[in-house]
Amino acid sequence: MRQGGHKRRTSHVMIVRRWIPHYRGPFYEALRSRLDAQGVKLSVVYGHPRPDDQRYGDTVDLPWGTPIGQRRLRLGRRQLMWQPGVLRLTRHADLVIVEQASSLLVNYVLLARAMVGGPAVAFWGHGRNFQAATASRLGEAVKRIVSRRAHWWFAYNDLSGRVVRDLGYPAARITSVENAIDTRALVDGRASLDAGDVERARRDLGLMGSHVGIYCGGLYEQKRLGALIESSHRIRVQIPDFELIVVGDGPQRHLIDRAARGAPWVHVLGAVHGQGRVPLFALADVFLLPGLVGLAVLDSFALEVPLVTSTTAEHSPEVDYLVDGVNGLIVDDGGDASTYAAAVVQLLNDRESLARLRAGCRAAAREHTIERMAGQFAGGIVAALQRPRD
Repeated sequence: MRQGGHKRRTSHVMIVRRWIPHYRGPFYEALRSRLDAQGVKLSVVYGHPRPDDQRYGDTVDLPWGTPIGQRRLRLGRRQLMWQPGVLRLTRHADLVIVEQASSLLVNYVLLARAMVGGPAVAFWGHGRNFQAATASRLGEAVKRIVSRRAHWWFAYNDLSGRVVRDLGYPAARITSVENAIDTRALVDGRASLDAGDVERARRDLGLMGSHVGIYCGGLYEQKRLGALIESSHRIRVQIPDFELIVVGDGPQRHLIDRAARGAPWVHVLGAVHGQGRVPLFALADVFLLPGLVGLAVLDSFALEVPLVTSTTAEHSPEVDYLVDGVNGLIVDDGGDASTYAAAVVQLLNDRESLARLRAGCRAAAREHTIERMAGQFAGGIVAALQRPRD
């Protein structure tokens, strides 16, 4: 592209990540395509996780990305990370986008370099750790200070954007990227499913009841599996043909396995990925998740199974997509499983409300897409590149 008789210089943006979860691959491809169309080159620099970081999902490599090594350093009970090669690789970039994580030592060096004329630095993150029980008080204090030093902010969604703004960061330099995953395959899979597919899944599971709940996700503490089990038993008392499908794996799998002993109406399947989940969700009326809600809400929308969660849990920013009474339910149960169960029972007995929530899921699935996220992110990058440095 020429402007004023001279070829316009291509801007170069680099994203630095600890690793790339499998669900992020399609996003980077979409973002790269958007930026190419606007004359901006995108590079992604990333490491690989430790084995224990891979418990809840696989990682991927980007064919056009740049893998790097990572070194972990222990400071008391905290684990810090140094990413060799980042400073060299980002030296000639116009904008470097890093994770908002107080444990990433290279972030401090990048910010210091930016102050003396180096590439501008932007943060991408939640704004704070939404899981207070696992948050480091020191790390959060450092994060609040350092987060105000960035040239630009890419907040996960509007909820995260409000958190960043409350840190004292100017709203004009915050892009809400509307964090999403690629759910097109799930939407298409549900649309192409026929009655025979659903009936086969029902027979394979030995499902007898006409009222079905599903849980799908990691099996770990923040998901409040004890509340899931207790509330399911209470639902079963009030709706005798209620059955529960549990999809997922994790360190608290033993709780689910123990609950299923002597309870043939609890069907434990372990991890099921991709299209394999579609017929299972088609059997379900509700998605039971009394614990942490994150990206699972997008599965709920794509597969049109309303999610029911609790105000007691410490949710991730994506809970902001869940609108109580419109595309799911948020139960103010105070940690009481009987209150949560009562809300589910009422919904299961109200087919009109279920149909209305399913329609809300369909509408939300059209709104929260990976294409929209890529567009939001690309727009923020262009705005950040055009804004003069402070």
